[in-house]
Amino acid sequence: MKFRVSIFLFSVFFNLCRVQSKNPNQRIFEDNVSRTVSISIENEDLLGKKHWVGSGFLISKDGFLLTCAHVIGDYHKKFVVRLGGSGKRYLGKVITSDLKKDIVLVVLETDDTFDYFELNPTKRAERGQSYYSISSPLGLEESFTTGVVADPERIGVDSILSEISFLQLNQSILPGSSGAAIFDVSGNLLGMAQFQLKNSEYNQQGVGFAILSKYLSEFVSSVPLTKFSNDEIQRGIVEVPTITDFLVQNLNLPTREGVLISYLVEKSPAEVSGLKRYDLIVEINGKKISNNDEMNSFFRKVARSERLQIKVIRNRSENVFYINP
Repeated sequence: MKFRVSIFLFSVFFNLCRVQSKNPNQRIFEDNVSRTVSISIENEDLLGKKHWVGSGFLISKDGFLLTCAHVIGDYHKKFVVRLGGSGKRYLGKVITSDLKKDIVLVVLETDDTFDYFELNPTKRAERGQSYYSISSPLGLEESFTTGVVADPERIGVDSILSEISFLQLNQSILPGSSGAAIFDVSGNLLGMAQFQLKNSEYNQQGVGFAILSKYLSEFVSSVPLTKFSNDEIQRGIVEVPTITDFLVQNLNLPTREGVLISYLVEKSPAEVSGLKRYDLIVEINGKKISNNDEMNSFFRKVARSERLQIKVIRNRSENVFYINP
């Protein structure tokens, strides 16, 4: 009996030693890798060798994720997203973006459910705190990085957005790592890897910076999490961001109020309806439309099954078109 008890105690002790001796960073990697992704924008082919040009991370169980807008650039088609851990590939598409802050919301075309990082606008890193990241530097997917926070809110880094603060890291952000989650030992999101500053006079490692979690939260909270892109929601209408004096003069527009159509998605409901490029939308379903925000708000509230009456100004004359579901 004593012999059996001794064997049992030895077994318990041995297993405890194994648990305690396990590399803690390995545990952190395993706990978070399934919440991270790699991104390829070459084509829509899920198979074959891919060049992973950027990283990202999931923010909802139904496949919404964030990355940097510069990772996607002006690529307008669907692209391939590789899930960390399993390596499973999905097609992704851009839902909306904030080019000024370099943030883009992407959705995966699937009914699968995912692990994800929770956005917490009040979560603030501390100077000297350890951080972790899983990304695809130079196309090397699932690369694990750790470092310390050099400054939790560095201001004045971006000459254009001088009032915006960034999370300064003690490691550089290599190409392919942009868009990766920066998180703490407990898996709490601290920010999103964005860029590095490097002195061209010295061949040395640059200083890395990340978009703070609070800005990511503000961006996501400002848009509804819908699996339809702006183009799909707007029935194929792509608008000009701002109607300038130059456009008013050269297109002979009677007013700056309204939404100018930049182009129409091929074979979309809007194109089929008869709308054309440079039509000025001034009314939808009897509601006056003065700017892009009003039109975007209208489209997000209206049912996609509803028929739309669009009043536009073309060649200084009013015309009415109907967009069917």
